[in-house]
Amino acid sequence: MANIYITDIAVVKPADLGPTPWRVQGLRAITIVFGKNGSGKSRFLRAWRDQNPDWTHYIVPERTGNIEYQPNLLQQQMEGSQRSGQGQRNFLNNYREQIVTRVQVYFAARGNVRVDQLPGDPADLEARLSTLLPDFAIALSGTKNPPYAVQRASDSTAVQNIDHLSSGEAQVLTVGLDILTVAAIWDIEGRKNRLMLIDEPDAHIHPDLQVRFADFLVGVAEKYKLQVAIATHSTTLLAAVGQFSGEEAGILYLDRVKEECHIEPFDKYKKEMAACLGGHALMGPLFGVPLLLVEGDDDYRIWSQVPRHHKVSFATIPANGDEIDQFQKNLEKLFEALRENAPGPAGYALLDGDKAVPTANVDRPQKHIKFVGLGCHEAENLYLTDEVLALTCGKTWTEASAAIKERAPEFGDKADRLSEVESWDRRTVDLKGFMVELMAILDPKNVHWTIRVARTIGEKRPTGQLAEFLGESLVTALWGSVPA
Repeated sequence: MANIYITDIAVVKPADLGPTPWRVQGLRAITIVFGKNGSGKSRFLRAWRDQNPDWTHYIVPERTGNIEYQPNLLQQQMEGSQRSGQGQRNFLNNYREQIVTRVQVYFAARGNVRVDQLPGDPADLEARLSTLLPDFAIALSGTKNPPYAVQRASDSTAVQNIDHLSSGEAQVLTVGLDILTVAAIWDIEGRKNRLMLIDEPDAHIHPDLQVRFADFLVGVAEKYKLQVAIATHSTTLLAAVGQFSGEEAGILYLDRVKEECHIEPFDKYKKEMAACLGGHALMGPLFGVPLLLVEGDDDYRIWSQVPRHHKVSFATIPANGDEIDQFQKNLEKLFEALRENAPGPAGYALLDGDKAVPTANVDRPQKHIKFVGLGCHEAENLYLTDEVLALTCGKTWTEASAAIKERAPEFGDKADRLSEVESWDRRTVDLKGFMVELMAILDPKNVHWTIRVARTIGEKRPTGQLAEFLGESLVTALWGSVPA
């Protein structure tokens, strides 16, 4: 990613916070601003915004209003400096109306055409919003009033106003639309510098949605070449941003007294610490909710969303590759000190099916965190199970493989491997490097494959081929034994 337009800044403090400016060095592509209440995070972001209002966008922390289009707000959304003027305080009473109205400004800048050769493709915006809120289908239009349509994916019920959404859904939808429309307008205009300052995006958002928002934000920043700063109190959001952006992220511990502030890179040690502090994760086992330690971003995307369907409860902690072994050891030691007379494991460390599950012994205890193995090669293989295919495209494997073979010639150097689909063993085939093509072929809405897998796993206790690919040990660990 590495979209860094500013590395060092001096920001004038408000008079009540002291006479010297904040001097910040080593800004990252994504900087997470941490600090106590009263440390000046919001005023720091606004003062930073005021240095370059034409290419900086600030999102206020208190966001209210209804999701409706108001033509009288069009002029205020036309220019960056006028948009900046809307965020002079911590709150904006008609924030949501401003954002919905900006959709029309976006179409005025781009034209109401759907071709991906032009920057700011509306299909990309819709896909990213649907990934952020997979329970909804979201469509944008430059010719309709309002210039959007939102439907619940489960029953196609239209969302007409704010009362049809939870507070968290409303926040995520409008903040996501705010970020995307400004990013797309900048892309259409060819802005050289693009700085996005987001003040407490986690407000009113459940930790699971914060994880999805972090994934969304990192993807948008990479696609639209944004440098981002986020003010937050949430360790969940901190952990998730660090997980998805890695060392592209840094932490700024803001102090109202200190003048010199240095960004601390989000290295693997901070990632481990943040994962353990990530919202409610470590509290889960103390209240009977198990942990699930997973390796890799895609596994994290899947398993962090499964509990949202309210059929099973666990808290997910991400690790990367071989780090899962060290995480397991550290958590084993931690819970040995915290848990007494434990009746069973506090959680599980999930390994891909191509790895051997370690045997518990004195040197490698698994009293509190037990290793379990996936029943298939990797998480990608779950996408081709009968149950996930039924949800994704309503096809059997015979129909899906025929579709893959038919369209294989479209995909260049991957065509030969895709054309061999009929010989694949769905359980063991290595699908890394082919998921984008499989989504394009199999999913008419091109929803990210991890969301399809998470929903299928989460809707009910896995059965059939999905249960086989997950593996009996994993299904039993999380859902318990099959009732007699």
